Formats: sequence, C-alpha cells, structure tokens
Amino acid sequence: MKTLEQVRASLKPYPIEVDFPDLSPWKNGNSGIDYVYSFDSGEPGPHVLIMALTHGNEVSGAIAVDALLRRGIRPRKGRLSLAFGNVEAYQRFDPQNIDASRFIDEDMNRVWLPSALEGERESVELRRARELRPLIDTVDLLLDIHSMHEESPP
Repeated sequence: MKTLEQVRASLKPYPIEVDFPDLSPWKNGNSGIDYVYSFDSGEPGPHVLIMALTHGNEVSGAIAVDALLRRGIRPRKGRLSLAFGNVEAYQRFDPQNIDASRFIDEDMNRVWLPSALEGERESVELRRARELRPLIDTVDLLLDIHSMHEESPP
C-alpha cells in the first residue's frame, strides 16, 4: 500500500487558474467574530450559514462568500450568516505546495465533537472552531463549501 506522500508525489501537477480573494476587508466582521458577517431580515425564517475555508486550500468557498459580501446580498426572511473558517491556513497558501495549507495543526473537519471543543487540547483549528461555535450553535441550515484541488472527474 502506498503512503500518502507517495500518492501525492504521483499526482500530475496542474495550474491554479483562479484568483484567491483578499480577505482583509472582511476581517472585522459584524458579528463579534473575525471574518463572520450576519444579516437578519427582521422577518421570521431560518438562520442559514454559508461557511468557506474549513480547509485553507479550498478556495471555491472563499470566492463565493467574498462575492456575496461584495454584492451586499441580504436575506428576505430569517437570518443569513457568511463566514470564513480557517483563515490562518488560507493566508499560508503556497501554490507550490497546495496541501500544506489544508490546515495548520489538524483537520478542522475533525474538531467539532463536544469532547474536542470542550476539552483541553489546543490547536489553531480548535481555537477557531471555539470562536465559531456560538454562531454555529444558532444555525438551522449550514452550507460548508469545499472544493477539490486534485484533478478528478466530477
């Protein structure tokens, strides 16, 4: 069986053909959490969260959330929150080593169990998940946008 490094070394290199958005305009947010915006319509309805960058090298969500913020999209009913997750990993993106910025200390997808969030372990991803948890605990629907970064069929 091949190791992960052997598999990565066997993958065909491919160009990065999209621009990575500058997230600095969104740092301060409007929710009390950096890189998180929340808009309430004033009308009853679900709280929907669109989350980008659970993994720092998955830029599709960052492009989508950046575009929604730039266009001033607001909900007609309920509440819409837009968030960038693992911004620290995203800021370290290196096109020569794409997988290196997937996360810093651990996969952010694996930190959401209460035992991890409420435990004593520390990591960049756990710290960010703990910051996001008060928001996430209030959502009715969550779209966590991921993107493939290796060539593959759809």
